[in-house]
Amino acid sequence: MFKSPFKKDTDPSMSKDLKLETNSEDVVEVTDLSEGTTIDNYSIDAAVEKRLVRKFDFHILPVLAVMYLFNSLDKSNLGNAKTATLVSDLHLKPNDYNTLVAIFFVPYVLTAPFLGILGKKYGPSRVLPIMMFCFGILTICVTAVQNFSGLFAIRWFLGMSESAFFPLVIFYQTTFVFFLSNSNCLALTAIQILPAR
Repeated sequence: MFKSPFKKDTDPSMSKDLKLETNSEDVVEVTDLSEGTTIDNYSIDAAVEKRLVRKFDFHILPVLAVMYLFNSLDKSNLGNAKTATLVSDLHLKPNDYNTLVAIFFVPYVLTAPFLGILGKKYGPSRVLPIMMFCFGILTICVTAVQNFSGLFAIRWFLGMSESAFFPLVIFYQTTFVFFLSNSNCLALTAIQILPAR
């Protein structure tokens, strides 16, 4: 049984799809909720919502922050490698580095809508870990690169695997957090993410 954070404002007309019961705290418990049913006659209990949002903040946001840290490390690896000995090790020509940086964004833009649709269809809780696994494996494969072509291919697939990461993180958060605190949660995410760019 799902315990809803909604309190009863008025007596709603009972529908066959929605069976509501109240306990001693006057908190509504939803036992059956079919698609298309609304709960317009209920308001959110602030104390229950605050506990629920805090629980999500402590369980979901740290994991998403670590995932984004690894995502930003993948994007910045090439710049760090150039300051080391990437150009001389792979015998890159003058424009090769610029090509490697730019090629990342071609599949990034092209595949983002499709991965976003997959994330909506199968859920971001399934798609985000798969994306993270893929770009983690590809980042490890960078250590085995011997020439420009190998790095070019890995950068292409990195762009594909990271393309819908940020939109799916935002979508994932909106599936958990109630509408009153969505803006706060998204603002916290932006504060964590924007300095990393």
